[in-house]
Amino acid sequence: SRVSTQSTGWTQNECRHLTSDIPEPSPSLKQGFLMLQDRESLLKATLSELAKVRRAVLLRMFINSLTRGGPGGTPKPIELSSHDPIRYGGDMLAWLHQTIASERDLLSSFLPTKETVLEVLCEVTEGVSRTLKIRVEQIINNTDECITLLQICNIIQFYLSTIKPFLSEAAPLISLISELNTQCRKQFNRHYALSISRLSDRNELPGLDLVPTTAFQEAVHLLKIILNTHDVSVVPDVSPLTSMTELLDVVIGPILTLCNMSASQLEPVDNAVYIINLVSCLYNVLAMYENTDNKLELLQNKIDEELETLTNLQYDHMIKTTSIPPTEMINTDRLSVVSSKLDQALLNTELLWLQQCTRLSALRHRNAVWRGACEQFVKVYTTLIQSECNEGILLKSPDQIAQLLK
Repeated sequence: SRVSTQSTGWTQNECRHLTSDIPEPSPSLKQGFLMLQDRESLLKATLSELAKVRRAVLLRMFINSLTRGGPGGTPKPIELSSHDPIRYGGDMLAWLHQTIASERDLLSSFLPTKETVLEVLCEVTEGVSRTLKIRVEQIINNTDECITLLQICNIIQFYLSTIKPFLSEAAPLISLISELNTQCRKQFNRHYALSISRLSDRNELPGLDLVPTTAFQEAVHLLKIILNTHDVSVVPDVSPLTSMTELLDVVIGPILTLCNMSASQLEPVDNAVYIINLVSCLYNVLAMYENTDNKLELLQNKIDEELETLTNLQYDHMIKTTSIPPTEMINTDRLSVVSSKLDQALLNTELLWLQQCTRLSALRHRNAVWRGACEQFVKVYTTLIQSECNEGILLKSPDQIAQLLK
């Protein structure tokens, strides 16, 4: 017991001398800790003394790096770049990453187990938490440009992933960086929503051509920058699919809302064409990036829904143009009118087209609407052919009508 007490006193005294940035521990320090292995309370007290000393050292080093820089001013003080939020935040976190690695190497040189190294390192690194928190929160709160915020988020997420392996999940510094990451994400979400809201506030109505408005184009341009920014970020322990899905959950909804708001005052046909054009534009942008399949499926479903609406409207127009009556109102006179108007329309099929359908941006969508409407039309025509009232009035077969409508 006396030996243990003497060993504890000597070991704690040695720990108190580890006050330089890069100390040179006594070769006997490891032996001193080994002798305390079986005396849990004495070991704990000594580890606490060590953590207290190194915690103060790490905080002093961090503040010096922020305000004074390295020896002789090289590297320069980190706070000289405080005007550049991306570099400022990145430099602080990079310094911590490098210093924590060095601190772990130091502790590993004399502490007996990995567990004790981890325990002390978690306590030591807590010392810089307050200083880091104040500065990074200042960066986040003073930044109102959503692209810059996303870049800061990416930096925080990257260093969270690279520092985490040195510390335990419950380490105060890891908890802090996770909290800062969450704050930055919320700030990005808020400013992105504000950016789209400002575009929406223009109340810009679509023109007769039913192509995307300037406001919508600006929203899509912002989306491209965001996706490009995300695409170049590298986060070691985060799934690219998960990361992209979380981002898209934030950015796509407000653009779809902008789309629906700008289309809300249009007539049904114009509304369907306009929404198809806008959502297709959005679809084409997302299709250029990986891990967007879930949102592409959502957008495709929206397009298909509007195409179905437009197909039915196109079919209604064809029925109206050729004066085809409801089944219960079919008679010889009506069939004669249908025959005459159908012959005219087949000579110039543009008469059968809803003019708005020609404003669909994608040829495949125009073709899909026409094909679907024609199929419905041919089915109705088949019913007319088979009607008892058709006494040689309608001479063309359904197959001929289908061929002429292609």
